[in-house]
Amino acid sequence: MAWNEPPGGRNGGRDPWSGRGNDGGPPDLDELLRRLQRSFGGFFGGGPNVGGPGLPPLYWIGGLVIAFALILFDITHIIDQQERGVVLRFGRYAATLQPGLNFVYPSLIDDVIRVNVGQVRSITHKATMLTQDENIVDVEVAVQWRISDPAEYVFNVMDPAEALRQVAESSVRRVIGRNKLDFVLTEGRRENAQAQQELMQTILSDYHAGITVVKVDMQPAKPPEQVKDAFDDAIKARE
Repeated sequence: MAWNEPPGGRNGGRDPWSGRGNDGGPPDLDELLRRLQRSFGGFFGGGPNVGGPGLPPLYWIGGLVIAFALILFDITHIIDQQERGVVLRFGRYAATLQPGLNFVYPSLIDDVIRVNVGQVRSITHKATMLTQDENIVDVEVAVQWRISDPAEYVFNVMDPAEALRQVAESSVRRVIGRNKLDFVLTEGRRENAQAQQELMQTILSDYHAGITVVKVDMQPAKPPEQVKDAFDDAIKARE
């Protein structure tokens, strides 16, 4: 370097790549923070944004109100007087909601299954059975039932109508098979119906099906059509 050149060289002490002097030091942090503050302030409505105009505060308030309303609607459940709500938390039973206003966790956590416990349902079962004295008879029963335990009903019964039909068939066969034909066709109808109801309820309770048998109506039993003529002749001969 010549004696008459300035201390910074020919460039006058400037960095040829950044345009700053060698003695300029690192960037000004205060200025950088102020720029970031102005940028975020413009984004939230507090000032102009470098990239474009910011959203007014009213939009953010409206969005929060809508989000809160959606969450409140999601966690609120009004259960009717005839219903119960079975709460599943991550797929497992958590609680049973009673009639009225109830609050649960959002749907990503809790799922509510409404079960009508006040409705009385009915099924009809008809079959050909064998009595104690080895006679064939056609029997038809109507079973009225309702849900007594919503949690057991939801978790332990896959097909309530089919399960109850199988229980009814098993109970009717057992009761009819313990009685003679004359008793089944005449005065034993009411007694047999009561015995069938008690046996059905015992089986359903053992299975924890959450079902209560309200009533069993047994129609008048009769012999099958194929042997009706022979049966009538036997009755006449007996008389």
